[in-house]
Amino acid sequence: MTGVSTFEDLHTLLEAEGINSIDRAMRHKELAKLGDPLTNLLFSLALSVQTRHFEGEKVSGKILATALRLADLRRLAPSRLDTHGLGDCVEAMIAYGWLRGFFTLPEAANTLQEQFLRTGVGTKQSKAERIESIAMGFSVLLQQIWDKEQSLGAV
Repeated sequence: MTGVSTFEDLHTLLEAEGINSIDRAMRHKELAKLGDPLTNLLFSLALSVQTRHFEGEKVSGKILATALRLADLRRLAPSRLDTHGLGDCVEAMIAYGWLRGFFTLPEAANTLQEQFLRTGVGTKQSKAERIESIAMGFSVLLQQIWDKEQSLGAV
């Protein structure tokens, strides 16, 4: 039997695809496809805890692009990308961090929810304030992924 049969095989798949750093992950379109629903799941989990209601929202590319800039990690993404492309980079980075074991789903959802609590997500905010608050939460998660990679000397 070929293919991926266990979760550990996904980590091996990263290596087989040559995805051994965040900057390489951010350039991998297929990894972004995995990161898209993962990012939305993390957001929905954190939002559900924050609002005490089951939520199922998607995170826009605009929010993710803003998070990348707030985390001061825009330099890692290829140049000349639009907002959608930057969002894909963030989704790939989140998938990479999860597959590398840098965080568990509950840990990441808790990180986001803690930031949402600090910035008032789930309360009455203007649209601009809500975007900025959610982006700030994701920027903290991205910074944690970056810091973990740096501590392992993987870059």
